[in-house]
Amino acid sequence: MLSAYHDFRLFYNQTIYPELLNLERRRLRLLRLLGASGLLMLLVVVVQVYLAIFLVTLLLFLLVGCWIAYLAFQIQVYFKEFKPRVVTLLLDFIDNDVNYSFKGYDAKGFIAPEQFFESRIFTVADEYLGEDLICGRVRETPFELCELSVREFSAVRSRLDRVFKGVFLVADYQRWDLHGGVLVLPDVYRKYLSRSERAFHLEGGRRVRNNMLPEFEAVFDTYATPEVRVSEVISTDMQRNVLRFRSRFQAANRVKEMYFSIIGDKIYIALSQDRNLLEPALWRANVRYEVVREFYEDLKLLLDMVLDVDAMN
Repeated sequence: MLSAYHDFRLFYNQTIYPELLNLERRRLRLLRLLGASGLLMLLVVVVQVYLAIFLVTLLLFLLVGCWIAYLAFQIQVYFKEFKPRVVTLLLDFIDNDVNYSFKGYDAKGFIAPEQFFESRIFTVADEYLGEDLICGRVRETPFELCELSVREFSAVRSRLDRVFKGVFLVADYQRWDLHGGVLVLPDVYRKYLSRSERAFHLEGGRRVRNNMLPEFEAVFDTYATPEVRVSEVISTDMQRNVLRFRSRFQAANRVKEMYFSIIGDKIYIALSQDRNLLEPALWRANVRYEVVREFYEDLKLLLDMVLDVDAMN
């Protein structure tokens, strides 16, 4: 683990950091242009008051309007290009590992809602938005993952409540003989996931006890249909990896949680996020190693879970 950390730090220093500096220079240039535009607007107002000639004022405001539209376009381009550039570099780094390979990355793509609901983790969505679709393989196991923001209409208030916001992964389980499924939900969110629990119950799923690590059972509720032996589909290594991840974000006082399920020949993993990662800011610097490392570690955790599943098959 320590060696992997140093390898990533070296890659960040040599590859990602220079790219972030280039993007930072673009951000500062945009801020300078915004400052100059403010002065230009002030000058136009002074000229308009002094001359009081309608045609001249109209021409000046048209020019200023075109300039503002150009600036808005440049800012939009900056925001659209920032994350894909960094994510592409991160994927290049992970791809050096013989266990992982990537087929494609689509900044505007996302996993279809049908696959999201097939996980049985969540049951409803009135708003479904996604981005940053990544496709690849973990050894012989194909997978797709993306960022999702899913919300539903509140039953008591006139607003949309969050169902899920974070990274969602779908991978082939490679067990064609498996029938039924397993659903693992964080105990702390049990009251918010009662509909998922009831829906899985109708499919024959029942709470499973004394089949997992005691420390895992303390924080996760595991449900399985009668045909499934949980110990054969969720390894102790996978449980320990999830618990190690939870201990890291809890130590950092972060609100992040994991849900996963194995339904038929698919495994679904949902990793919630309490803030946007790798989303650029215009008014502050974006050269921050901690944010890039967190995105990398979250992505690596999901892929390592798929690797554990692949090793069991």
